[in-house]
Amino acid sequence: MINIIKQSSLFSTLSVEEIEEIRDLFTTVTFARDEVIFNEGDPVSGLYIVVSGDILIHRHMGGGERKLKHLHPGELFGEMAVLTEDQRSATATAIRDTECLEVSKENFNRILDRYRKIERQVMQTLIERLKNTEENANHYILTAYKSLLLSLSNLAESRDNETGGHLHRVQDYCLLLATKLAAHPQFGDRVNKYFIENIHTVAPMHDIGKVGVPDAILLKSGKLNPEEYATMQTHSKIGGDIFSKVLEEIPFPTFEMGRNLAQHHHERYDGNGYPDKLAGEAIPLEARIMALADVYDALLNKRIYKPAFTQEEACKIIREGRGTQFDPLLTDVMLESIDEFEKIHLRHEGK
Repeated sequence: MINIIKQSSLFSTLSVEEIEEIRDLFTTVTFARDEVIFNEGDPVSGLYIVVSGDILIHRHMGGGERKLKHLHPGELFGEMAVLTEDQRSATATAIRDTECLEVSKENFNRILDRYRKIERQVMQTLIERLKNTEENANHYILTAYKSLLLSLSNLAESRDNETGGHLHRVQDYCLLLATKLAAHPQFGDRVNKYFIENIHTVAPMHDIGKVGVPDAILLKSGKLNPEEYATMQTHSKIGGDIFSKVLEEIPFPTFEMGRNLAQHHHERYDGNGYPDKLAGEAIPLEARIMALADVYDALLNKRIYKPAFTQEEACKIIREGRGTQFDPLLTDVMLESIDEFEKIHLRHEGK
């Protein structure tokens, strides 16, 4: 018992002698295979340490069951509700016959009062568990939703006149620009590794709303008339609505970024874009990044309605749009690293 308690993250700072003093506050409990230990929403009783066997932590998300974590001997579960004085946020089920140590909420508070040095462990456990819960849930959900949304994105692209490598090029441009911004003093606090991972994931889905644009407009070889152009512009709102539906079920930052990209990548820094005429920093940062990546790619590649521009011509147009079409600071960061953007273009050339 003493070794198992000390092995757990919350009590690892206690000495063997100190654990000896509190061992009577723990009780041994057993669970049969497939037995539910507690359900999401249940009132809080205590926390557990796995002694033998395996525990599955899962949750109802997006209309189905989502596995959050598989626990083995020495690992804690149920501590989030105890530490935050909340209801159970997930369900715990024994995968096979399992033995655990249980400490009630009242007894845990007694331990905390007696050994204040574990407060730091409590805070660290809270931070790590919150982070890991989001990451694990994000992994399972993204696997399903990313496949679905990418399928729709590829469908939209296959109906468009743009070249096949457009999705991959803008994905790489966004990744590069976001990485550059992470090192910039004005953006470093907003552009962390999660921002970079998310924009890389959802960038290919920025034009997903084109699935709702009629073929007669999407595939037209000539210039669009004003009515047709207005219909084409609806793809931004359609794309935002697609992600909004996902967010109703799965309110994850990844999908919020996807909505922002899809809906706002045609906004202009001066407020003259669409669909919402946002201006300046009211435009989400990820959409301002995509605005540069999308236009840069369009300039360098041939379309039915235009020839491909040279690198010099593209840079000139980007520079002229600084502060009007594009975020001025983002434009500067991009142009300072334009050789790296050109390498991406050359790597994907002809795709």
